[in-house]
Amino acid sequence: MKNTAEVVIVGGGVSGVAIAWNLACKGIKDIVILEKNTVCSGATGRCGAGIRMQWGAEQNCLLAKMSSEFFENANEILEYDRDVEFNQGGYLIVAGNEKENELFKRNVALQNSLGIPTVHLTPQEAKEIVPHMDETQVVGATFCQKDGHLNPFNTTEAYERAAERLGVKIYKKTAVTDIDVEDGKVVGVETTKGYISTPLVINAAGGWSKEVAAMAGVDLPVYSERHQILITEPVEHMQDPMFMGFSLNIYCQQVPHGSFIMGRSDPTEPRDLRQTSSWQFLHSMINTCTTLLPP
Repeated sequence: MKNTAEVVIVGGGVSGVAIAWNLACKGIKDIVILEKNTVCSGATGRCGAGIRMQWGAEQNCLLAKMSSEFFENANEILEYDRDVEFNQGGYLIVAGNEKENELFKRNVALQNSLGIPTVHLTPQEAKEIVPHMDETQVVGATFCQKDGHLNPFNTTEAYERAAERLGVKIYKKTAVTDIDVEDGKVVGVETTKGYISTPLVINAAGGWSKEVAAMAGVDLPVYSERHQILITEPVEHMQDPMFMGFSLNIYCQQVPHGSFIMGRSDPTEPRDLRQTSSWQFLHSMINTCTTLLPP
């Protein structure tokens, strides 16, 4: 393992490898990624991998627009011989009440002003896009055809390979145990496989970022919370867009190989790093899904 680096990135999820590739493209060659497990073994490999431009803040919209445009050409840009599987089936976001519907109308106006082709829909128009939706449960919706989702494993691998071709070193099964700080400046990191001298550490540890920051004496104001996902066996094609509702507390998409991936938030979830699943989630997820998307 190298004992010096210009930049050390903590975390081998999609954020870590994407940061490494972008820095390498800008001419920084002495880059090390430290991953305590394997690449894509954390939140990246457990997420819904949605890409949407439908946001309520201008900065978020612009960042998402740039991301969408990048992923449309990611296979070529990253010289990936497989496929990141950017499926632009759209995002159908439904409003569960009039207040939310009015907010959606304002969001559409903002998005359109930034060149994002979102449209506002009636419940009946929304049902034409997702025919198995119970339109009586919603009061309106927004839709952007250019939104979609990726394969998180392939996307991370594409960045990983591209970064390594540019000289980035990725050390797996290598955990950071301490960050060495002198006179308010980072000078190195201690790992389970040795010490690396470096003037710059990038914290891309996701759910573990608070713990990593604490090693440098920084109190990062974030916390970890379990979000569970229900994944079905592959079935026949039924749905193109991601179906999503904030107040209705659901997202549901069908991936290219046929499985449905769905999830919802739970305000009672404790703030910790548990990665288990619960029967309570399964029960509530099925109830929510069958109400809005009846069989």
